Amino acid sequence: MTDLDRTFWGLDCVAPTAHLEALAELEAAGHTVIAATGRRLRNIARLFDMNGLLLPAVALDGSIGMDFTTKERFHRIAFDPTALWELLATLDTHGIRPCLYIDDRGEPGGDVVLPENPTSEPTHLQFQEEDINHALSPADVETDVLELVLTGMTSDLAHLAAKEVHSRSLGVARVDEPDPLFGGSRLTVSPPGISKVSGVEAFCRWQGHNVEFAAIGDGINDLELLEAASISIAIAGSHASQATTPHHTIPPPEKSGWATVPQLVNSWRHSL
Repeated sequence: MTDLDRTFWGLDCVAPTAHLEALAELEAAGHTVIAATGRRLRNIARLFDMNGLLLPAVALDGSIGMDFTTKERFHRIAFDPTALWELLATLDTHGIRPCLYIDDRGEPGGDVVLPENPTSEPTHLQFQEEDINHALSPADVETDVLELVLTGMTSDLAHLAAKEVHSRSLGVARVDEPDPLFGGSRLTVSPPGISKVSGVEAFCRWQGHNVEFAAIGDGINDLELLEAASISIAIAGSHASQATTPHHTIPPPEKSGWATVPQLVNSWRHSL
C-alpha cells in the first residue's frame, strides 16, 4: 500500500522512472500494489493516466475505493446526512465553510460541491475548478458526501475545529501543515471511523486476501496505515517518520527512495 504525493511522486506528480520500474518488479513477483491517498477519484484518474498507471486505489483517506483496471468500486462510506448537517453547522460557527468532496457515482458534472461563500484558500478553489459541480448545493448531495476539505487556515483555527469535531464524534478530523500546495493549514474531515486502513481492509475482503501488507507513506493521514502494516516504510524527514517508529525509512521521491521498496519487501518475506 503506497501513498502517492511526496511518496511515490513529488510535487510535480510525475513518478520517477526508477519508481515505475520498482512497481513493475513488485507486480511481476505477484504482489498487489494499492494506492492509498487523500486525493479524489477523478483527480487520481488524471494522474494515473499521466503516469501510465492502472492500480486499485483507496481514495479520500479511506472513504472510497476503486480498482482503476476494472472501474469497480469496492468500498464506500459517506457521512450520515443528519450528522453531516450538524458537522457543517458546527464548522460554520467558526466561519469555516469547507468544500464537499462527493461520490459522483461516475456521472459527469464534477465531484466537488461548494457551500455558499466557501472559505477555502482561493488558489485551492481555482485548482479544483474543472471538478466543481456548480449545479449542485450541499442539500443536493447530502447522502453522497465523502469528505470535507478546507485549506489556507491558521493553525490555531484548524486545530480548534478538529478538536471540536472529535469531541462531538462528528468525524475524523486531520490537520496537515504546512499545506505544501496552498500554504497555511489544511483541515480534512472524514466520516467517523474512516482511515486508509478501512479502505485497504475493504479491498482485502473484496479480493479474499488476508489483511497483511506493507505500507509506504509520509503524512498524518498515513499514520494508521503504517501502524497497522506488517512492514512500515516512511519517507525520511516526513511527519510519518517522526510521529511513528517505522521499520524502515527511505529517501523522498526526488532521490528515488521508492525504488528500494522491492528489496525491503523481499527481505521481509524471506524473514517470515
